[in-house]
Amino acid sequence: MKYIGSVVLLIILAVTSAPAQTYKPAERVYKKTTQYVEDAFGGNVPKKETVWVIGELRDNINSVNAEFGGTPVRYRYWRQGNRTVWVLENIARTMPITTGVTVENGQIEDISVLIYRETRGHEIQNRIHRAQFYGVKLNDEIALDKPINGISGSTLSANSMKRMARIALLLHNDVTEDD
Repeated sequence: MKYIGSVVLLIILAVTSAPAQTYKPAERVYKKTTQYVEDAFGGNVPKKETVWVIGELRDNINSVNAEFGGTPVRYRYWRQGNRTVWVLENIARTMPITTGVTVENGQIEDISVLIYRETRGHEIQNRIHRAQFYGVKLNDEIALDKPINGISGSTLSANSMKRMARIALLLHNDVTEDD
């Protein structure tokens, strides 16, 4: 009996003293950044550029992304003529979603989920959902000019996509306003 009690005690100690492991959902990589950029420019990839987020641009991006962390001081992008490509990250529920956004002439030409890290809501990468964004521009209130339907059970992920679309359009308009 004494022996069984010792074994039980050892098992309890082993289980309770084991280091806690945090749950990290698997990343779903739909497309690599390099492939997205190559596809957006038909294989003729321009040099990567930088836009610094200052002044009115910073204020506008802060208004879009206020409750989801700070605004980066710069964004990297690719530009060829009036076409820009942005690879953005935004938190949906707890993890960031990496998205590629192609903008031409002030409207979205493509938006694609590149890496999805959340446990649910991956349906936002479906072509039917993404097609709602095609041709969307910003209105005077810095909102999307067309309604974007969400997906039941993916509300936070869908809202994250809307924020990234707005940020990409703001950035595009800023870097092309002199043209």
